[in-house]
Amino acid sequence: MAVVLVTGATGFLGSHIVERLLEQGNEVRVLARESSDISHLKTTSARIFFGDVEDYDSLLPAVKGVDIVYHAAARVMPGWGAWKWFESSIIKGTDNMLKASAEAGVPRFLHVSTGSVHGKLCEGDMPLRESTPCSVVFCPDAYYDFAKVEAEKVAFDYHKKGKIQVSMIRMGAIYGPRDRLLADRVYRQMSAPIVVWPGESNPKYSIVYATDAVDLAILAATSDQAQGEMYNVADSHAVRLREFAAAMLKAMGEPKPQVTIPYSVAYVACTLMEMWSRLRRVKEMPYLTRSGLHFVNKGIYLDGTKAREELGWEPKVSLEEGTRLYVQWRRAQSKK
Repeated sequence: MAVVLVTGATGFLGSHIVERLLEQGNEVRVLARESSDISHLKTTSARIFFGDVEDYDSLLPAVKGVDIVYHAAARVMPGWGAWKWFESSIIKGTDNMLKASAEAGVPRFLHVSTGSVHGKLCEGDMPLRESTPCSVVFCPDAYYDFAKVEAEKVAFDYHKKGKIQVSMIRMGAIYGPRDRLLADRVYRQMSAPIVVWPGESNPKYSIVYATDAVDLAILAATSDQAQGEMYNVADSHAVRLREFAAAMLKAMGEPKPQVTIPYSVAYVACTLMEMWSRLRRVKEMPYLTRSGLHFVNKGIYLDGTKAREELGWEPKVSLEEGTRLYVQWRRAQSKK
């Protein structure tokens, strides 16, 4: 049994990492801010340490005596918010976690990154390998992606200097219970009386169910071969966005009429929604943003060959089963 610490445990992927590690019999600690919603964590046997990755001193009690850190904490608000928010939470936060872990003698550190670090290269129809260059342009729409690029550099620098063993995964389009981005938005769109598509684009996505992504995270964290390596979280085949939506609709059992509107009209609608949120000084990301609209039209297509060949990882949850489980969970939430 290992003693593990999970950051970002109140978020989507982090909460699933916690559940799987507990299932495997590990002693699980989680790091949570005082202001975070810990209601789900309280339903588990994980030990909660209150702290913030942006506050180095608050991390020291949590990392003491830990065997592996799973670092999933990040401000996941693509295209929304000031640069200082992303710089502090993602870049500085990762550095703080690595420093605290190394000084506490933690042997291993798993860093969760994203395939969107490839920038405009994501817009093609060819799968991106781990060795594909990162090409993110620093701009408001890409603050999250740019910060993730810099955090990767920080993490591997600690590994190269021998301070701590670091492995890394890059997420594609992950979905499942507690997902606040992809599945949430598709479900809400599919729940409307008429499904509206913004533009004709139907890009490829590396869509993986949450528990499958977690299995790779644990393999990458625990395997000797994975130390110092990066792995894409991607199935052997890509899924078109409308294929994912169709699977969601089938799981919902509610056929709907569908229409397509010009991309420019959707762009204006997103712009107005952002303006309204800024006027109200809302910190949370609006339901629709220009960055989100761009993501819907560009996709994210990763090559997961390396994880399969080196670590023997294979996703187990099919698209049909995954969307069924998500819809089942979503409906259960609405009854609470």
